[in-house]
Amino acid sequence: MKLNIILNYYNFCKNYNYIPYKNDILHWLYIIFMKTNIKKIEITISIVEKFYIQKLNKKFFQIDKPTNVLSFLEKNYFFKKILLGEIILCKEIIEYESFLQKKKIDAHWAHIIIHACLHLLKYDHQNIKEACIMQTKEIKILNLLGYENPY
Repeated sequence: MKLNIILNYYNFCKNYNYIPYKNDILHWLYIIFMKTNIKKIEITISIVEKFYIQKLNKKFFQIDKPTNVLSFLEKNYFFKKILLGEIILCKEIIEYESFLQKKKIDAHWAHIIIHACLHLLKYDHQNIKEACIMQTKEIKILNLLGYENPY
């Protein structure tokens, strides 16, 4: 089965340093979704600054602080084997986390995008069991991409 991926990719930050290339993200998305029954994926990925992701986090989740990533799934399309989703990434937080955790920046970008995509596929980490399942899936995908276990 051929997987059709449409990626709308935007950077709304003033600084373009250390952001992933669109082709790298497309490769990551292919690896993430290749074993699903989804035939077509349209994802919008936007890279934003802290103040903007904080506004979104407050508006949609009633949490008044910035976060590294937010994922939104267009539910009406999932059952037609088409996934429509939006991922909002905060460049400043991802870079800071990478520095603090002593991770390679590209590996951390990949990890956060994988994490966000797994949320689009209905994975979650609300309890220990869910977190273990999700982390195991993240580690497997990262290994397929040549990255180390981030945990």
